[in-house]
Amino acid sequence: MLLLGSARADIWITLFLLSISFIVSLIFFAVARRKILALIVFSVLANISVLLNAGSGMFDFYSIGWLKTFSVLIWPLLNIFFIIRYVQTKPAKPKK
Repeated sequence: MLLLGSARADIWITLFLLSISFIVSLIFFAVARRKILALIVFSVLANISVLLNAGSGMFDFYSIGWLKTFSVLIWPLLNIFFIIRYVQTKPAKPKK
């Protein structure tokens, strides 16, 4: 089932959400000055962006079924690992 009835619209929605994710992570980096945390924020938001269209036929239409499998099975586990690892290390605040 396609979100808006076409694979093209679904891919554009996904790319738009990925762009928003990138912009949010850049803003987060500019404010917090922590590269790793900004990368984790981007990874989580990008995964959510792709997961929103996981049920659409976009992946079959563009023959990127591997991305669907990766974003549903592996990517969330990587995000959880990165979040746990980040919390365990408790990085020092950057110098101003």
